[in-house]
Formats: sequence, structure tokens, C-alpha cells
Amino acid sequence: MANIERGEASFVHDGVSYLIVMDMNAFAEAEDAADMEVEDLLKALSPKVDAKGNIIKKPRLKHLGAILFGGLRAHHPGVSHADAIRLLNAPGAGEAIGKALTGAMPKPDPSAEGKATASAGTGTKPKKTGQRKA
Repeated sequence: MANIERGEASFVHDGVSYLIVMDMNAFAEAEDAADMEVEDLLKALSPKVDAKGNIIKKPRLKHLGAILFGGLRAHHPGVSHADAIRLLNAPGAGEAIGKALTGAMPKPDPSAEGKATASAGTGTKPKKTGQRKA
């Protein structure tokens, strides 16, 4: 059973259930398959949209296939990058990739983004500037 919160999702194609696991090993496999760093690969997966909301550049199949390939390797070690690209047409594959990626990279806690206020008595005292002693 897939655990989306742990970066797992599944889909079925031709009677075979495929389990995607997006963990560090999956990202490393995807990096090798796409021959690019994971940060760049994830950026490449995001479509480019103009000011009107029209998609002007879609992700390349090679990049989508690399992510799927990496995610499948844990439970389907015999799958190739070419197999993963072919599986992109499977019903539910795209949705499963999205769920696995979302689970693997949850949104950060708001306090981690600097939105939480500091408690009284923490930090350093502000220095007075612009005043000269006579």
C-alpha cells in the first residue's frame, strides 16, 4: 500500500501495480537518468507559463521519465528509463508521480519561513547607530 506522506504512490497498467517511492535513492537514479542535478530536474518538470496563464513550454518527456524511473527502481529494479517513459501514458501515472513528489517534499512549517514571531528575551539587543559621543 502506498504511503503518500512518505513520498509513495501507485498506479496500475496492464494488470501490473507500480509503486513509486520518491526518496533520496530515487532522486539519485533520476539525476543519473536525466544527467542533471535534482534541483534543475525538478525545475525542468514545472511548465513555463506566460502572464495570461498559457503554458508556453511543457516539461520534456525525458525529464518526466527520469523522475518516474527513479521512483520505480526501489520496487521494480528491472525497469529501464525507456520503460518509464513508455509508462507515462498509463492511466494514473502522471497523478501518481505528482502525489509521490508532493509527499516527498511537503510544504515547510510556517515557522521555518520566518513567519513566527520571536519570544521576548531572545536574540541580541539592537545597537544604537548614528550617535556620536562628544
